[in-house]
Amino acid sequence: MLSLSHFNQQTIKGDIFGALTSTIVALPFALAFGVTSGAGASAGIYCAIITGLFASIFGGTNQQISGPNTGLTIAMVAILTSFVAQSPDHGIALAFTVVSLAGVFQMLFGFFKLGKYFTLISYPVISGFTSGIGVLIILSQIEPLFGASLPELSLSFSTISTANTLVGLLCLLVLFLWPQQYSRVVPASIIVVLGATLFYLLSGTEMPVVGAISSELPSFNFPTWDSDLAGEMLQSALLIATLSTLDSLMTSLTVDSISNDLHDSDQELVGQGIGNIIAGLFGALPGGGATMRTVTNLRAGGTTPLSGILHALFILAIVLWAGEYTAYIPVVVLAAILTHVGINIIDWNFLKRVHQIPLFSVSLMLSTMVMAIAFNLVTAVLVGIFIANLVTIRRLSEIQLDNIKWFTAQDEHLSKTERALLTTLNDDVLLLSISGPIGFGVARGLKQSVSKVDENKTLLIDLTDARFVGITSTIAIEEIIMNYQKEGKKVILSSICKRVRDDFNKLNLFDKVPTEHIFATRVEALSYLKETLVK
Repeated sequence: MLSLSHFNQQTIKGDIFGALTSTIVALPFALAFGVTSGAGASAGIYCAIITGLFASIFGGTNQQISGPNTGLTIAMVAILTSFVAQSPDHGIALAFTVVSLAGVFQMLFGFFKLGKYFTLISYPVISGFTSGIGVLIILSQIEPLFGASLPELSLSFSTISTANTLVGLLCLLVLFLWPQQYSRVVPASIIVVLGATLFYLLSGTEMPVVGAISSELPSFNFPTWDSDLAGEMLQSALLIATLSTLDSLMTSLTVDSISNDLHDSDQELVGQGIGNIIAGLFGALPGGGATMRTVTNLRAGGTTPLSGILHALFILAIVLWAGEYTAYIPVVVLAAILTHVGINIIDWNFLKRVHQIPLFSVSLMLSTMVMAIAFNLVTAVLVGIFIANLVTIRRLSEIQLDNIKWFTAQDEHLSKTERALLTTLNDDVLLLSISGPIGFGVARGLKQSVSKVDENKTLLIDLTDARFVGITSTIAIEEIIMNYQKEGKKVILSSICKRVRDDFNKLNLFDKVPTEHIFATRVEALSYLKETLVK
């Protein structure tokens, strides 16, 4: 979050240069995302201004540049289309109300400290999700690039030989071939926008253009609510909030790796949420952290939130004094820029190594990508996370089951005194050792392990090395105790740390075990059993 310490002479020069450089990079993308969304170029531009400003002031990543991005734009296309179809009179207002509602959800994510959980999504899910978005953005640009929708498209010479298509393909070629060292001075996106605009002005060729952006500031719009569409509005808002959160926090992690700094995930979500609330109220697209623009800012010298604030103000100044010139920018050049973005965000590095990656990870990545394309982004992410977590839990449970061991009198993990005591007990006692963290996935294995041994012996459950026992596993231990007691046999507990004791207290497990059967150490428990069992 911005503070007075961020304003100092040592960093302000770098912040100004970082803001100027990121502004040059951001402008073509803001225009392209706005046009593609269906809400107009100004919706993309004012998203960059509003979310860029407020996320910088209230966010938790010093160098973050926020604005419209690919995933949010694709989601907004679907949301606008759906609401306008269902409510022609109020559909647009409902869609932007969803943007503000998404901002509220993001703020709640931050207030409830949920930021750290969004960065725990497995890589194959993220890879499939972003690759799916890449394919979707490419598909969405086929019509503006070739002048025909995908079902109608015929890759004949007559289709691609029009001036509009040739300009778009030439721009796409320049975007791929423009040398990286030159991009640090003049980004390829600026080159193709200027080149296509000059061609349009000098050639007199008829081409669809972006249209002028009004120099007037956007008007405030009160949120609109439709009870009949409430469920869809909430679902759409959660989608936007999730996408913006993922983009923002992934960008924040990128900044951390470059700057050796540490961002505040929860504060970042609050800042992004405020930005999206205000963006929705003024008819702007939803925004989130923009990785390429943020890295550009960082590389150019931006080090504090002031760079993000100046970035937003520079874009505003350009719109107010030069917005009329967007009337001459051909739409096809923006389609070329977004097609380039779509191709680049497909995880080619993962796809090239599918023969080296485990089959499950490949299947998870590809299924997430297909679901993102065929169904929707929310379904893709939720199903992908669900499957990944199930497999992770199973694997962790297999590892945790190794922490459940039956000790014998010859076991090297026991001290000399403990081995002697256990030998004296003449195999009348079963010593079950539980160590490490024991989650809910272990409960079934724990009960199965106990069921395979002789229940006619006294059971000593030792938790010397146990650091966490989940509620489900606690219930499993409780059931084991109850079953033994039904058979008239004792269950002894030993070495319970405070955290595990707290877990047991939540379910009143100690009410099932007599106080005299609970011991501070394993030696004390074995000594007690020797006194009571050995005649």
